[in-house]
Amino acid sequence: MSAPGGPVRPYVITGGRSRPSRNTLALESLVAVTGAEPAPGLNREQLRIMTLCRELLSVAEIAAHLRLPLGVVRVLIGDLWDAGAVHVRPPVPQADVLPTALLEEVLVGLRQLR
Repeated sequence: MSAPGGPVRPYVITGGRSRPSRNTLALESLVAVTGAEPAPGLNREQLRIMTLCRELLSVAEIAAHLRLPLGVVRVLIGDLWDAGAVHVRPPVPQADVLPTALLEEVLVGLRQLR
């Protein structure tokens, strides 16, 4: 454990856990607060996540803002999700993404309409 006022170790922040309670938290997943009252006992990092996620942010962006490892942030977000404090939108599956060539053809067609 670190000295008072020193850096907080990731294993202290997550209670020693290295994996989130849900394995569906991809780096691209979008997180936003639900508007529910935060549960008592949230740590400082979880409260910061709640503040950051008043607007949609990806898991990767949250980790960058907090300057914490992605694994730690995934555990914290998983806990908030389990508590109903945030909701998570999974990334769009690759099958649902339009091919770039098709989008380029549409763009060419739209330009020809001018």
